[in-house]
Amino acid sequence: MSASRSPVRKIALAAVTALAVICGVTACSSAGSSSEPTSTKGGTLTTQFAGVPISLNPALGGSGGSAIFTSLPYDSLIYQTGDGTLIPDLATKWELSEGNTKLTLTLRKGVTFTDGATMDAAAVKASLEYFLKAGGGDARYAGPISDIATPASDTVVISYTSAYPDAPYYLSQYWSVGQIIGPKGLANPKSLLTSSDGTGQYTYSASQSVSGASYTFVRNKKYFNAEAQQFDKIVVKVIGDPSAVSSAVTTGQVDFAGVSPTTAATVKSSGLKLVTAPFFTWGLTLADTQGTLVPALKNDDVRQAMAMAIDRDALATALGAEYTQANGQMGAKGTNGYVSDYGFHYDVSKAKSLLAKGGYPDGFELTVLTENILDSQTTISQAIAGDLGKIGIKVNLVVKNSVPDFIQASLTKQYPAVIWPVVGANSAQVLTNFTQPGVTNPFGNTDESLNTLYSNAQSSTSDSARTEAYEKITKAANDAAWFLPAVSTDNIFAIGKNITNVTASALNPNPLPQAPDAKYAWKRTK
Repeated sequence: MSASRSPVRKIALAAVTALAVICGVTACSSAGSSSEPTSTKGGTLTTQFAGVPISLNPALGGSGGSAIFTSLPYDSLIYQTGDGTLIPDLATKWELSEGNTKLTLTLRKGVTFTDGATMDAAAVKASLEYFLKAGGGDARYAGPISDIATPASDTVVISYTSAYPDAPYYLSQYWSVGQIIGPKGLANPKSLLTSSDGTGQYTYSASQSVSGASYTFVRNKKYFNAEAQQFDKIVVKVIGDPSAVSSAVTTGQVDFAGVSPTTAATVKSSGLKLVTAPFFTWGLTLADTQGTLVPALKNDDVRQAMAMAIDRDALATALGAEYTQANGQMGAKGTNGYVSDYGFHYDVSKAKSLLAKGGYPDGFELTVLTENILDSQTTISQAIAGDLGKIGIKVNLVVKNSVPDFIQASLTKQYPAVIWPVVGANSAQVLTNFTQPGVTNPFGNTDESLNTLYSNAQSSTSDSARTEAYEKITKAANDAAWFLPAVSTDNIFAIGKNITNVTASALNPNPLPQAPDAKYAWKRTK
C-alpha cells in the first residue's frame, strides 16, 4: 500500500497533535482513592511537567497532560472526568444528530471572560473559528467542520461534512479546540503568550512565573463556581530528568509528578501513592513514504523489513516491563481495535531477506528526528536505531531538546522519519496521526483505502460494527507500515501525601487538577 498526495482538509491545517508529554487517550487500567480523607481548600498546589508549554495560547498549545498550561485559565465546552465520563462545563448539554454530522451545544449562562465580556454563542463561535485558522497542533481534532451556527445566544450548532462521533470528546479540556478564548485575547493573540483571557478557574500570572522553569496560575475571582476552586494558586514546575522528578516528589517540592518506570519503585517505596494508566504507543514513523528524501522508504518490502528488525521484548524489558509492553500494532492493548495475537514480530533473518528483495541488500542511511523530553535520554530512539543497524540501516539521530523544537523541525519536511508516540482510545483516532497533516505526517501523505476504512468506522451505527471497522484499520495500518510500533507505555503519576482525589483511567490517562464540579477536583487534605 503506497502513499499518494491529495489536498489537505482545511481544518487539518499544518500542525500536529503534539501534545506532548502526556497527550491523549488509551485504555486499560484505572486507579484512584477509595476512601478520601477530609479535604481543605486554599493554599498552593505545585505540580511537575516534563517540558515547557508548546504555547500558552490554547489555539497553539498541546493536548493531553500538557493541556495543564491552558486548561487552568481556559474552560472547555465539555469536561472529561477521571473515569472518562463527559460532563457539562461551558456547555450544559449537547446532542449529536443527523448521522453524527451535527452537534448542538447549549451554553451555560452568566459566565464571563477575564476581560469582562460575556461568554455566549457569538464568543464561542469566534473562538472556534480562530482555532481553525491559527494552525495549531490540535487542528485535526476539530473534525471536518463545514459550518458553525449560532441560532440563539446560548446555542452553538457545529456541522460536519461527514460523521464525527468523537466531536464531544475532542471539545473537552484535553484538546485545545474546546478551550474558549475571550474577545480581548482574540483581538490580540500575541497577548495570550504573557496573559490569559478565558473563563477558567485560574488566570496566568507572568509576574510570578519564570519562563522555561515554572508557570504560576492564580485563582480567578470571576469563575462561575467558586465552590469548585480548591486552590488559591497552582504552580507548574518544568522538571524533565527522571531522577530530579523522583527527588522533587519524594521530598515534597512538588505535590504531583509524572515519574519514569525506572524510578517508580523508588518513589513508591517512599510511601507515595502511584496512579497509572496505559498511554503512549512508541515507534518509528516513516514520514517520507513517497521516497522524496530517501527513495528506499517508498518500497513496501523495505518498510516491512524495518518493522521486523525491532526487538520489542528487549526494549520493553530495558524500559521496565511492569509499566511497558512490547507491541507490534499501533494501538495499545485494551483499546478498541486492538487485535490479540497480531502484529509485527522480531525476525532479523526475514527482515534482511525483505530488505534485499526491496533492492537494498546492504541497507542505506536514514536520518531520524527525535527528542529527549518524552523519550528521556533517547532510550527508545537509540534502541530502535541499534536494531535497524543489525540489518544494515545506518541511523543518524537528530535530537531536539524540547517538544516545541521537535515539532517545528518535523514540520520543515527535512526529516524522512521521526520517533514520536501516538495515542488514541481506538484505532481510528490513532490512524489520524498518519493520514492527516501533523508532526507524524509532515509530508501530508494519505491513502484512499485507509481513508475509506476510517470513514466506515465513523459512520458505523453499532458497537460491534465499529469494533470490526477498527480492527480492519489496525491490520491495514500494519500492511502500509508507515508507523513501525515498538512498545506501549503506561503513564505513572506520583501523588503527594497531602493531595487526594487524583484518578486516571483507560479513557483518561492524564489527570488534571481542576473540574467544574468540586466532586471531581483534586483536593488538599491539610
